[in-house]
Amino acid sequence: MENNKPQIVHIHGGDSFDSDEDFFTFLRGLNFSQYTQERKTWRKWLEAELIDSHEFFAPQMPNSFNARYEAWVIWFEKLLPSLRDGVILIGYSLGGGFLLRYLSENTLSITVAQLHLVAPVVDNTDCPGVGGFTIDLLTWNGFKTDIADIHLWHSSDDPYVPLHHSERFLSVCPIASLHHFSDRGHFFQPEFIELRSVIKEA
Repeated sequence: MENNKPQIVHIHGGDSFDSDEDFFTFLRGLNFSQYTQERKTWRKWLEAELIDSHEFFAPQMPNSFNARYEAWVIWFEKLLPSLRDGVILIGYSLGGGFLLRYLSENTLSITVAQLHLVAPVVDNTDCPGVGGFTIDLLTWNGFKTDIADIHLWHSSDDPYVPLHHSERFLSVCPIASLHHFSDRGHFFQPEFIELRSVIKEA
């Protein structure tokens, strides 16, 4: 029986570096116990909340510990033949930067009902090493794919990706909606009720 549920694709975050030496320096200075401690994640919660009404994809993106944009493109495009019109795309942190760049440079053969960018990396200001996952706001000409509804989710106390990343993108894409929080940090949280509510409205 054909599955006609609305589809959700969630692209997670990761780390990226301009050079191998930068990556090795990061590893040498890493607090291992702090970095590897289990973090509360809303992705699995969201999937459990919507699995009865939506078809959910959360691909494990390649080498997320030292991500390369070109590798993520190859893997993401393997998923595209399985997607239908009206898909909902969620990009978190580096995943948000990935979707921003990919959808700005490529035309999907399907429509996107909603694009959700959660604490997205937009450019390399304040986030060194992520240049491959960013866009140039000065030359940005919009998305090449039809996107009906665009949402930015960001918190002013985010210690990793400052709020002005979303604010700068909003300045060139005023049709987007910015959901501004003050106490969510980098959204290491077990639930994301607000995001679920907007998805259910699609």
